[in-house]
Amino acid sequence: MTSSEPAFVFGQRLREKYPQPLTFLKCLSCGTENSRPFKEGDYIFGMVDSEKCPKCGGTSSKIVNIYVPEKKETR
Repeated sequence: MTSSEPAFVFGQRLREKYPQPLTFLKCLSCGTENSRPFKEGDYIFGMVDSEKCPKCGGTSSKIVNIYVPEKKETR
């Protein structure tokens, strides 16, 4: 294989076909759960100190779930 173009095109097609995963965070200060788009490096029970809680402003959260929403079929 001399070129990486087919892999890029293939990866682009996959990205369009599947919905983006969501990461669910639980604030360790107030217990509020919120979601955000998945970021590379996210894992269940991982600690996140770089984002503020939308309710209390706390800066420590734990990843409690990573979820890929089902793609709705249109006919």
